Amino acid sequence: MKKPYQIEAQRAVRQLEEMAADGNPAVQMVLPMAEMVGWLRQGVGALIRQAGLRVMELLMDEEVRERVGERSQPQPDRTANRWGKERGFCVVMGQKMPIDRPRVRTTDDQEVRLGSYEMFHRGEPLTETVWEKLMLGLSTRKYGRAVREFAEAYGLEKSAISEHFIEASRAKLKDMMERRLDKMRLCALLIDATPFAGQQMVAALGIS
Repeated sequence: MKKPYQIEAQRAVRQLEEMAADGNPAVQMVLPMAEMVGWLRQGVGALIRQAGLRVMELLMDEEVRERVGERSQPQPDRTANRWGKERGFCVVMGQKMPIDRPRVRTTDDQEVRLGSYEMFHRGEPLTETVWEKLMLGLSTRKYGRAVREFAEAYGLEKSAISEHFIEASRAKLKDMMERRLDKMRLCALLIDATPFAGQQMVAALGIS
C-alpha cells in the first residue's frame, strides 16, 4: 500500500505533466559566458552538469508561476501564494546535490507539492546506482572519491552508501523471492543443505 506522501507526490507529477502538455510553455535559460567558460575549464561534463542544475531551478520557478501567477500582480481568484524557499536536494548521476526549492502554500495554509521538485528529488535511482557500482567491486570506503562529480555532492559517506546497498539488496531479494516459477520448464532439480550460522540452509538449483 502506498503511503500518503507517495500518493501526493505522484499527483503533483501528474499535474506538472498536464501543465506542460497544456500549451507547452517554453522555459528559457540565459547563462553568462564567463561562467560557462569557467565551467568548461573543468571539462564539458562540468558545463552540462551546472547547466542542468540551472534548468531545474527554471523549471521549478515556471511551475510556481503557472500555479500562483506573476509576481506583484493582483489576482482576485488566486488560490495559492509563494512562500519563500528552503533547502532541498536533487539526485544527479547517483549523487545528492543541494538545491533551493521554492515553496507554495494555498490560501487556506496547505503546503503545495511541486511536481518538478518531486521528479528532481526522485531523480535517478540512487540505490540502484550504488548497487551496480558496489557489485562491480567498488568498496563503500572508496565510493565517494571514485564517483564524485560535484564538489557540493553529499550522502557519499561509507555509512550512507552501506544503507543504500542494504536497501537495494532488500528490494532485489524481495523480487527474487516473490517471482513466479510456474512457467519455468526444468529438466532437473538439485537440492542440497549445509549448516550456516547455526541454521540448516537448504538450496535448490533448477536446470532448464
